[in-house]
Amino acid sequence: MNPLNEIMSTEEASRMWGVHQDHVKRLCREGKVVCRKFGKTYILEKNQPKPGAKRAI
Repeated sequence: MNPLNEIMSTEEASRMWGVHQDHVKRLCREGKVVCRKFGKTYILEKNQPKPGAKRAI
């Protein structure tokens, strides 16, 4: 299993969640998503739901 398959960029997250890339960066800064910052770049975990999305029970 390649660990790079478990992460995504803010650009990938914005396409997957249907929001602007700047919004994803704001979510990262506010700690509302699981991510890590390397220099100026945020890297997010792929297996997380869209923030604010209601989960099915």
